[in-house]
Amino acid sequence: MLLLLIGTLIISAITGAVVSSEAGFFLGATGQVLHGLLSIVCFTLVGVAFWRFGWKIGVIDLVFLFIGGNAAFSFCGRLTKH
Repeated sequence: MLLLLIGTLIISAITGAVVSSEAGFFLGATGQVLHGLLSIVCFTLVGVAFWRFGWKIGVIDLVFLFIGGNAAFSFCGRLTKH
């Protein structure tokens, strides 16, 4: 269970970093596909948490998904401004 929660947090942070990246690779079609695949993996892990551990752990995992993605997005945004 802990591995599932940590995995979702890490992958959502990577997704947030990919979204905030201004590199040319991530702005094209390949970057959009990569972002889509990472998002699918994140929401699949949330679905597994709901299915395997019940709604309480699933909701916690969903919150981790949003926190990880937004934290990485904000952190990378602040790093690129300076």
